[in-house]
Amino acid sequence: MARNMTTVQAGNTIRFGSAKFEVGPDINSLIDLGAMNSIVFEETWDEMTVTSDNAGVIKTGMSNHVAGIEGDLMEINLATLATIRGGIDKIEDIAGTPKTITNEAVTLSGQTQKRLLNKNGAGTVVTAVTVKKGATTLVAGTDYILAVDSAGFTVIARVEGGGITSGDAVTVNYTYTPLSAKRFLSGGIGTFKPRVARITNYDDAGKRFQITIYKATPESGLNITFPEADAEDPAMTTIRMNGTLDANRAVGEQLFEIYDEQGV
Repeated sequence: MARNMTTVQAGNTIRFGSAKFEVGPDINSLIDLGAMNSIVFEETWDEMTVTSDNAGVIKTGMSNHVAGIEGDLMEINLATLATIRGGIDKIEDIAGTPKTITNEAVTLSGQTQKRLLNKNGAGTVVTAVTVKKGATTLVAGTDYILAVDSAGFTVIARVEGGGITSGDAVTVNYTYTPLSAKRFLSGGIGTFKPRVARITNYDDAGKRFQITIYKATPESGLNITFPEADAEDPAMTTIRMNGTLDANRAVGEQLFEIYDEQGV
């Protein structure tokens, strides 16, 4: 039979459950990163020891005092990633509204279909199509035909015996409507804007156990790992925010804070 060597000293300091991971430019602008696995807080330093030849250790201290918060991010939200990464990226919204293309050049040979450069998000044939050979406006079904390929792009081909000779160049005007999207661009900006990083654990009463790093930057770039097709876990990327001393804060308060409502 197992024998207990002690008893629980303070049951309200035993923490259960995971945590909410937040990052933002300041305390008042934190963004919840959402669903994650394996959230961890870690503090490290390098020990410094001053010794003497005749009196042993005179002084023990530390350098390189740092802290970090990390976890595996399931919600790969581009706007959130841009916030985490401290201003080194650009993010753009692409509106799902009609766009007009004029004088797109296409050379048609034989009955080979040629893809237009832009496609409807719905995978349908583009609209308001005008095809010209020089100054002559050509007729759909007589001079050319339109269709949609397996990738949803509109394709054009000449009709044998129509007004387009094999090898002719034509110009195409049309309107297409893309899907709404975001575009995330990176490269060329080399300075991080520090972020605040925070994790918060809640107990059944809603009381918080919270750790905040005041000046943090991402440790490494994205590594989005896609699992096999029948795996239960989604694609994830590891996020680690490394904290360094914030000289704008008082000495002794420059790296992190642990705030505890549960253990009192």
